[in-house]
Amino acid sequence: MPPEPASVPSEAATAKPSPHRVEGKWHGADWGCELLGTALLLLGGLSAVVLDFGTGSPVARVLPSHSLRLLLTGSLFASCGALVTISPLGRRSGAHLNPAVTLAFWCRGHVRAHDLFGYVLSQAAGAVAGAFAVHVLWGRRAASVRDGLTAPGHGLGPLAAASIEAAMTALLVLTIFAFVSSRRTAHWTPLAVAVVIALFVWQGAPFTGTSLNPARSLGP
Repeated sequence: MPPEPASVPSEAATAKPSPHRVEGKWHGADWGCELLGTALLLLGGLSAVVLDFGTGSPVARVLPSHSLRLLLTGSLFASCGALVTISPLGRRSGAHLNPAVTLAFWCRGHVRAHDLFGYVLSQAAGAVAGAFAVHVLWGRRAASVRDGLTAPGHGLGPLAAASIEAAMTALLVLTIFAFVSSRRTAHWTPLAVAVVIALFVWQGAPFTGTSLNPARSLGP
């Protein structure tokens, strides 16, 4: 796949570059889309965490199973990402929403160095903004789940948790590359990524909190 001016659409449903991008120029509008998209991802995803596991959770009364609530949380978090991906924001920037994804595309030569920094900084800023919005919106309920903080669980140390996160993130990136490598499968990328994230949250959250995204961990 040939390099594009700013990025290839990692999770978007189109394989064409944005008509607004100009070769060799800065892509501030794309960075802004990444910032806002990542903020919306954190706002929606962390709100799901609060609703499903926070103090006085209405979901816990209806769905007492911890495992099923993890699956629900993963599905909701992933759905937020998918909605951002197919929105005008996602179609403009490629909807990376994740420094690990942007870095992977940079390693493949599909993202220029200045856009690498622009995307990553925008994603980090967006994640902080989204997490702050959750903190303000949900107050004590958000505090009861430490504002969605990711941390090792089940007695795992930081190194073991980081290794699990690295493996899961690698599989997530592999899924993205596998689907965007062909025009026939590219439009299925958001759905495939959503399924992978939902399953990883379901099975991995008790061990690592299942971040899969440095910006998602940074925000809280």
